[in-house]
Amino acid sequence: MWIAFVRSGRRLTGYTFKREELIGFKQCLKSCYVHTDCLSVNFSVNRLLCELNSQQETDIVQVKENSDETGDFIYVSRNSFSQEIQSLAGRCSNTSCHSGKRCIPLSLGGFACVITRCLGEPLPVHYGYSASLHASLYNGGFFSSESYVGEKRKYTCANGTVPVGGNQVTCLANGQWEKPIFKCQVCTAANDTMGERYWGTVNVTINNRSCQRWDTTSPHNHSFIDLEENYCRNPDQEPRPWCYTTDPSRRWELCDVPLCN
Repeated sequence: MWIAFVRSGRRLTGYTFKREELIGFKQCLKSCYVHTDCLSVNFSVNRLLCELNSQQETDIVQVKENSDETGDFIYVSRNSFSQEIQSLAGRCSNTSCHSGKRCIPLSLGGFACVITRCLGEPLPVHYGYSASLHASLYNGGFFSSESYVGEKRKYTCANGTVPVGGNQVTCLANGQWEKPIFKCQVCTAANDTMGERYWGTVNVTINNRSCQRWDTTSPHNHSFIDLEENYCRNPDQEPRPWCYTTDPSRRWELCDVPLCN
């Protein structure tokens, strides 16, 4: 027997850190042994889908039973695996690898611990260019739950903003998250195509010229001195937000403000 006891229609949800497809039941159990973080598995008999979990059933952590979500799954705790499964894992059956690593047997004996997961959280995504924005936007974005090496986390920016320059980061082979190179920028809404209500912090023009502060009349004299900082705005119904430039030879230019999706 590979395990002490199994009951169908049971599945632990919310703790899966890796899924392996088209894999047999015995191989699924073996895969759990070589991952230090694996405390249990869910196995779909019909789909040959193996889910490795970082938690096991406890009084607090409940396994779901006999529902659409459990389907043809069986749940098995690591501590119920048989000696046969431990022997298949070989030198990795009692691995001492640290969290986030996998044990790999070496051909000449012993084993190696290889990083497989990014255990920390990605860095937060910055908003805008140069200034503080509304307090409600300081959530850093949020993302999907996958964290295996090579997998990506997709950021979702706060309402009223869009990602510019990408929207995802990769879990790198060193166990660290790729640094986000994109920003969540305030966008112009569908019902404000001219950006007359735009309040973001874009402060360069479409030709990458820096914007002149609105409370300054040099190098270009104007009457919009009550507007904020040097952010692109549209106080006079131009096609989209604009600003006076710091270039004496170019009075004003439109700005590249993103549209909301």
